[in-house]
Amino acid sequence: MKRLQVDFVAPSRWRLPVAARSRLLLVALALLTFFVGTAILWQWLRLDQQVEVANAALALARRQVALQTPPAHVSRVLSEPEILAINRAIGQLNTPWPALLDAFESVATPDIALLQIEPDHRRRLVKGLAEAKDHQHLLAYLAALGSTRPFAGAMVSKQEINEKDPTRPLRFLFEALLDDGAGEVAGGPPQDEP
Repeated sequence: MKRLQVDFVAPSRWRLPVAARSRLLLVALALLTFFVGTAILWQWLRLDQQVEVANAALALARRQVALQTPPAHVSRVLSEPEILAINRAIGQLNTPWPALLDAFESVATPDIALLQIEPDHRRRLVKGLAEAKDHQHLLAYLAALGSTRPFAGAMVSKQEINEKDPTRPLRFLFEALLDDGAGEVAGGPPQDEP
């Protein structure tokens, strides 16, 4: 029979037979793989959670920016009547008021009472309403007004005697044509409107 050798002292690992050493190495490698896999899985779940939080914060920020941002300016197409109204308003704003008022003040006399003036930029004239003591003062006023810059001439369009007033003044409507240079001072040449 074969002789058995019994050793009651535990052998060191390096003295184990090759098969036992291989098994121990495989178990250690399996445990190491398990722990590394668990660590990678835990890290991946943490990163996935951080990405979800970041996406939620980004969506919230986009909503806040969208609420705070004014809507985009949509260019509006103007209709023909709106364009005409705007051009009329611009024409009225471009009326050379200082030159007109200076001209009316320079020809003012105590015999003429200027009641109203109204510029008509389309026809390039100023309409007015005034009262005179008689026809001679009326004609002298219109001649002086027509020869004063920015006007090129002035004429009576309507006249009547005011019967309600005890002095019976001559009330007249007149039109004073603007000189061509007045439009340039006022902001450019006149624009024709249909």
